[in-house]
Formats: sequence, structure tokens, C-alpha cells
Amino acid sequence: MNFKLFTLAICILLVTACSKPEGIKISGELSDLEEGKIAYIDLIINQEKIPVDSFEIKPDGNFEKYIKVDEPGFYRVSFDRRNYINLVLNDEDVEIYKNTEDSGPSFLAKGSTDTELIQNIAKSQTDFESEVLRLNNEFNEARSREDMTSMQSLQQLYIRKNKEHAQNIKNSIWAMDNSIAGILAINFIQDLESEALFLDSLATKYEQQLPSSPYTVELRETADSFKVLAIGADAPEIDLPTPSGENLKLSSFKGKYVLIDFWAAWCGPCRRENPNVVKMYQEYHDKGFEILSVSLDRSKDKWVEAIAQDGLIWNHVSDLLYFNSKAAQTYQINAIPATYLIGPDGKIVAKNLRGVSLEAKLKEIFG
Repeated sequence: MNFKLFTLAICILLVTACSKPEGIKISGELSDLEEGKIAYIDLIINQEKIPVDSFEIKPDGNFEKYIKVDEPGFYRVSFDRRNYINLVLNDEDVEIYKNTEDSGPSFLAKGSTDTELIQNIAKSQTDFESEVLRLNNEFNEARSREDMTSMQSLQQLYIRKNKEHAQNIKNSIWAMDNSIAGILAINFIQDLESEALFLDSLATKYEQQLPSSPYTVELRETADSFKVLAIGADAPEIDLPTPSGENLKLSSFKGKYVLIDFWAAWCGPCRRENPNVVKMYQEYHDKGFEILSVSLDRSKDKWVEAIAQDGLIWNHVSDLLYFNSKAAQTYQINAIPATYLIGPDGKIVAKNLRGVSLEAKLKEIFG
């Protein structure tokens, strides 16, 4: 080959190599999207969306975009407010395509191992929800026939399947070693509060596997927040004023079972629940059952008036700071009514007992 031609060929190869975009390629063909639509890519971390980039959908629905990913992250590609896909990006190119099944998300992805792990667990959740809907329909049919035997059988079947599904979700999460997909997948756990020990173990595992990931830090914070209020944990102290102005501490009831009842005069569901709480207090108080009601009211007059109107003859405290109450923040109260049952040893025994569940628990304890 002529030396000049050889040199030119080398230069062309170098230019071609140097012009290849850096980063992970996100591509796809979504022909039903509006022509010229702009899609947006956001990084999601600490429950916040951080804008990363955007790209235009070509007239034929094709798109291709390269983005630089310094470390594994959770991203969202939004085509509009309702149409988006969540991706776990690491070091693999991703192809987005339309989901042709009747259920599940509008879009799916392939090429990203971590994203596919999330999609698999999401499909498991969708299948379970379909099964629950079927059981619910069968239960309603049995109820219309007043078929108590079938109703009880269906209830037991639901409880078993719900327990199995919850365990399968945890098993799937635990198997996602060295992938932030396992951290993101905790959102598929139905009741995170009741899984405080699992979250703590998961956080410990990721602190060993992905110690520098911000998602590991976030998981640890979540696990610790639930661990503080887990069943079996020491109940945090409450030290607030009574209606007469003297402070009363939760720890002063040690040696007895205490129901911490978060409520307010303005809370309709709380007021409707109060007659049942009164009944439980009258039945079990002499056996060692106490109630410490924590009001999230702002007005002392309305608080005291509601106590008298509903015949709440037990102990009451409040700093009249609404949901900013020190006790409400300590016990992570976001809605009321809410309850915590504390044992004689000062440890949390149960949460959110109301109505028949409260009655059943007290009957179990006191006979």
C-alpha cells in the first residue's frame, strides 16, 4: 500500500474511533410516540430527581442517546408525565421497547442486567396483584351466597399466599448481590416497618458490597429509622404536658401494658374509634392496662373539650404542635389514629391496633 494512503487510512480509523460517543447508550424504537417529542433523563437519588440530559424522538420513533455514568445509579427516562421507564444503569447499553402485554408497565428494557432484575420482581408483584383480585372476586361471590365455609377458606388462602409472596420478594432482593437493584427493590415490600430486621441485615450486606454507593447510605438511614420503632425495640420516651400543665413521662408506666394513642379532637376517625378504646380501658384497666393519649391538636380548649365529650378518663398529654409534636416526630406519625402497644418492660409489643385487632390483642394478653 502507498505510504500516504496507509497514513490516510490510519487517520480515518483514528477519527472514527475518537468520534464514538462515550458512555452508556440508551436506544429504542417507539413508533406510537408523538413526532419531535423531547424525552428527559433524570437521576433519582435520595427520593429526588436530578436532571441529567434530554433527547428528541425521531419521526420514525427511533432514538439513541449516550450518557456518562460514573457509578451505578437509578435513572428515569420520561417521555411525558404518564409515560416513563425506570432504569438501573451501570456499564451496559439499554434498549427500551413497548410492553405488548395487557398488564404491567408501558415500557420495558433489555440489555441492562440490573434493570431486568427490577422488571422481574415487578412482574412478580403484578402477577400477585392479579391473583389477589381473583380471590377478592371469589370472596365477594361467596359472601353474596352467604357461604361462610368458602369465605373462611378464601381468607386463609389469601393469608398464605400473601405470606409466601412477601417471602419470595425478600428472597429475590437478597439474591441481588452487588447490585443497587436489591436496594431499589425494597419498594416492593408491602410493610417496611414490619421488616426492620430484614432491612438492617440488608443494609449491613450492602455496606460490605457497595460501601461507597449513596443508595447504600440511604438504605442504612431507612433501616435505622425503622429499627428504632421495630417490634421488640425499646419504646422512645415521651415527656409532654398534661392538660393541667405538669409533664408526664411514658416511662412512669413501666410494669404495665400501655397503649400510646395518637389522636386529635379534629380527627373524625379518632373520635369514632374512641368508644371502642373506652370499652377496652374499662375491661382491662384493673388487670394492668393503661392508655397514654397523645393529642396532635393546636387548641387546648378543643382538646380538653373532646376528652370530656368522649369520656376519655385516662392520661393525656400534648405540646399542641399538631404533626410537629415532638412525640409525633419521634414515633414517625404521619396520619392518625395511630397506636403503639408497649409492654411492661418498656418494649414495643404491637403497632396500629384498633377495633377488633386491639380487642384481640388485649384478650390474648390478659385472657
